[in-house]
Amino acid sequence: MNKEDIKHIADIAQIDFSDQELESFREKFNENLKLIDKIKDIDTDGIDEVMQINGTENNFREDEIKESLSQEEALENAPTKKYGYFKLIKFVE
Repeated sequence: MNKEDIKHIADIAQIDFSDQELESFREKFNENLKLIDKIKDIDTDGIDEVMQINGTENNFREDEIKESLSQEEALENAPTKKYGYFKLIKFVE
């Protein structure tokens, strides 16, 4: 991956790199991409897919309808509120 691609990704993620950091990151990023390519080359034919290797199973429970919080209770510990709702900081332009 070249420096321009990494700068583009960093801009999207709002990360500032110095030129030295950018070069170091580029080298490490390319090493990781090589490792991913090695993993892609592994022959997995005939191997069962698994999500967990320790035997743990999902323990689902039935949904239960319960009484919900009132608006006042929900806002009780809110640092800021406005018009009976949570007041959030706008971070999107």
